Amino acid sequence: MRIVHSLEGTAWSGGQQQALFLAQQQQQAGHEVLLACQLGGELEKRAPAAGLRLWPNNYAGEMNLLSILNLLRAYNSFKPDVVNVHRAWAHTQWVFISLLKRFRGLVVSRRVLFKPDFNPLSLIKYRTPVVRGLIAVSEAVADCLMATGVKREKIKIVYSATDTDRFSPDVRHDFEGPMPVAAPDNDGQMPPVALMVANFHRNKGHHILVEAFRQVSSEWPQLHLMIAGNKTDCEELRNMVSGTSAAGKLHLLGFRSDIPALIQRSLFTVNASFQEGFPGTIRESLCMGKPVIASAIPANIEISRIVPIALFEPGNSRLLAEEMLKMKRSVSTADRGQNVRETAVRFFLSLRWQHEPKQLTVN
Repeated sequence: MRIVHSLEGTAWSGGQQQALFLAQQQQQAGHEVLLACQLGGELEKRAPAAGLRLWPNNYAGEMNLLSILNLLRAYNSFKPDVVNVHRAWAHTQWVFISLLKRFRGLVVSRRVLFKPDFNPLSLIKYRTPVVRGLIAVSEAVADCLMATGVKREKIKIVYSATDTDRFSPDVRHDFEGPMPVAAPDNDGQMPPVALMVANFHRNKGHHILVEAFRQVSSEWPQLHLMIAGNKTDCEELRNMVSGTSAAGKLHLLGFRSDIPALIQRSLFTVNASFQEGFPGTIRESLCMGKPVIASAIPANIEISRIVPIALFEPGNSRLLAEEMLKMKRSVSTADRGQNVRETAVRFFLSLRWQHEPKQLTVN
């Protein structure tokens, strides 16, 4: 089978990682794969190491004619059986190409929870017959699509993949630079660390976590907080703890590629998002046997039905602070961490088959 994966975006994200992982797995399974990714983006830089064939595209706007013509050349050259689009602009542009070429192999992956806009273009994109199917990464995303009028029979739930070998506590993971929170405390022990991994955006709840951390610091002064992700090294978050006891214990790391090492260094991880499709850091932390505190949004509740995680009311920093203090009082044992990993790995490996290309076959 000849498969195109298409998506815009310069920054590295969970969606970019999933598209790369899926393309790799399909190519290893013997399929011909073409990755039509953002010119100059992180995905273009990383894909060659995976041995993937690239078709860089500028994606300069949702309706950009030059971008559409470039993808049309990719279609004519590669002659795909399936085109799997992963972002909004790629979705729009391949709908036009599919209409033009009478192509019936367009599959849309949807990873975000917010509803598509109710405008004529969105109605065409999501309801046109040229879209043979939509892949939702969770039940929550599927429900969101159905709320916009997409028929249930067109939606297939395919959970995002997790590399359980890379995210393993049995492997020593190296930091890409100096180890954050390297100095031992006065007792000679390495201080406990909470971790959040998320690109800086209001929907991710960074400010909720930093406020909770400020509240916790007086009762748990040994605790440090690391936050990694694009644009997280910002004054807005730093100013929230300025002049408090938490100021020297907040570590804003910016973009990092050594996420397994950061998770391994942490005592627990936090997801404070207001919206998520199927959050990667939660899955990765659980696979490494780390406890997780997460906002009680639909996708996180969905995970909690299988693997125990601590939930708090979204946006409530006081309740988040209470859950963080519970981590102090019930430090995870090695046995508990191993049980968490075993449950998580069983869950995520049971979903691995859903990422095989047969799910994209067009009859």
